[in-house]
Amino acid sequence: MNNKKKEHIDIVYTFSKEKLDEFRCMSVRQRLQWLEEANLFINRTIGFKKRALTDARFEGIAPK
Repeated sequence: MNNKKKEHIDIVYTFSKEKLDEFRCMSVRQRLQWLEEANLFINRTIGFKKRALTDARFEGIAPK
């Protein structure tokens, strides 16, 4: 049996001052919508299995 541990890849996102200023001008509703759309795009693009490699919250829902 292989007892190899899965290692998570740490990813750091950085935003420019201009992008942060853009977010600051958005309403809370607009920010939430932006986050939901970005999350949906990521899930559709790379899928839950690959996303679980960088985010432990997706381990339980990623197909084996």
